[in-house]
Amino acid sequence: MMRMRTLPVVFVLLLACSSAAYSQSLTEEFSFQIKDFKMDHQTQTNNLDISISYRYIANIQKPDYPDFRSLAKDVETLLSNYPNKDDYWEIVNKQITSMLLNKYRGLTSVTCEIKVDPSSLIPYTRSSRVTRNRKRT
Repeated sequence: MMRMRTLPVVFVLLLACSSAAYSQSLTEEFSFQIKDFKMDHQTQTNNLDISISYRYIANIQKPDYPDFRSLAKDVETLLSNYPNKDDYWEIVNKQITSMLLNKYRGLTSVTCEIKVDPSSLIPYTRSSRVTRNRKRT
């Protein structure tokens, strides 16, 4: 009686493993900076360097990519009209990330870093970094 070889089973398993090794995932991100932005806040004019980076939703389609200039303008408008002049920078930063994530549906996360230059009242460079992620529903 002839014995059957198990080679085809091993071959099938190798194919399954091989195809899994070739699967891919894609993460898309974009970033920009707003340099030397002047903001009247905490009783003085502050010089800010703002870095914004964001991650797109999976499988974003071409019409859903936002023009970064719109995001930059929205940040500048928010800061120029910021209502609570004594908020800590961390709170200002949370407002920026919330506004961007709520307005731009093609984004899944936003990171904003605000660097504040030293001033006559506060002789230290300081910064706040906030990352906000969209909740999965």
